[in-house]
Amino acid sequence: MAYRFTAAVVLASLLAACSPQTPTAPATTAEAPPPSQQGNTPPEDLDPFVVMIGAERWTVILDKALEGAREAPEGPGAIDETDLYRADAATKTGAAMIIELRNRVCRKGLVTGDKCKLPDWPAWALELPTGDTPMAEIDRRSAWVGEVMSPFTEAACAAGRAATSDELFCSVE
Repeated sequence: MAYRFTAAVVLASLLAACSPQTPTAPATTAEAPPPSQQGNTPPEDLDPFVVMIGAERWTVILDKALEGAREAPEGPGAIDETDLYRADAATKTGAAMIIELRNRVCRKGLVTGDKCKLPDWPAWALELPTGDTPMAEIDRRSAWVGEVMSPFTEAACAAGRAATSDELFCSVE
């Protein structure tokens, strides 16, 4: 008997839930998870100057960290800097530097519009340097760096020559 009563209650509940006259209860929403990255500045202090100061701190810290990495003695896990390792590292460092150069050149208006757009970045540019990358692959990647950086280096070097009156401003020979 209890089974019939329970089944009847469940059936009545289901039918009532489907009835157009039954008011629907507000849906309970799960609390949204916090964003994966919080801002660097407290919300009450958001102002262009304060955000700029906070953001520029990173470049100062990164510059000092790079200096520290250059000055540091080699630790027990140091990688042997073979010629192929150095070539791979230089190619990947060059790829990373293109972004910074593009940002500066385009901000100054030396390159404008669609010419400031970068191509899709290759996965190899995000990999750690290695001495195991085949020489022909490093050479192919180096050619890619040369091609992508060309409009930015040409504009920046021309500006440097004009500003310094040094015709060899960007010469590395």
